[in-house]
Amino acid sequence: MKSIEFQTFIDLVTFDQGLVKIERDIKKSQEIQESLLADIQRLQEDFEDIKIAQLQARKDVDAKELYMKVLDEKESELKKKLASISNQKEFKSLEKETLVINADRMRHEQELLVLWNKLEGFNKTYELKHTLYEEQAAKFHAEVEKIKNEITALHAQLVDLEAQRLEKQKNVPQEWLDMYVNMKGRVANPVVPVVNDSCDACFYSVTPRDLQILRNNKLLQCRDCYRLLYVQGA
Repeated sequence: MKSIEFQTFIDLVTFDQGLVKIERDIKKSQEIQESLLADIQRLQEDFEDIKIAQLQARKDVDAKELYMKVLDEKESELKKKLASISNQKEFKSLEKETLVINADRMRHEQELLVLWNKLEGFNKTYELKHTLYEEQAAKFHAEVEKIKNEITALHAQLVDLEAQRLEKQKNVPQEWLDMYVNMKGRVANPVVPVVNDSCDACFYSVTPRDLQILRNNKLLQCRDCYRLLYVQGA
């Protein structure tokens, strides 16, 4: 028959397994939260990249149109001069300069057309990315908030259970607690039952003498993995 102290110790171990599960759930939720935040960051960076590209394309178009305007003004001034010049030599010089400017303007018109097509492409991409960004960002933020609330609830649950634990360990012998705490720092399952006369963790055989000691509500360490052993239903 189990002693009260021994049963209290086993109850404490079982209780701690619940604590460990909550701690694992918190860690898993935190990892999910970090992953979602990383997804949001990547999504934002992707959107910022297309936004920057669109702004640069707009600047290129504006710069080219400004240059075209300068060329138009120069060409207009030269035409006015040509209309008022009677000197043949000077006329031919201005005419040649006008042809050069006209050729330059035509070349830049072609380049401007390319820049406009590029800008329109970025505008369409920006609109698609903007819609996608808003939809996915809202979804990710909602999931982050949900996970955040879950973590808060788990932490509150953990605090409550840790307070209960102080009561549960009061009737456990200090020697057992010290052994238990020492093994908890080494392995995830520091206390395991004997199953088929073997340690349920490493399957090392338990001697008949040790089995008899365990049946008398004593704790022994496995001779192989050093976990604390107990006999179920002793």
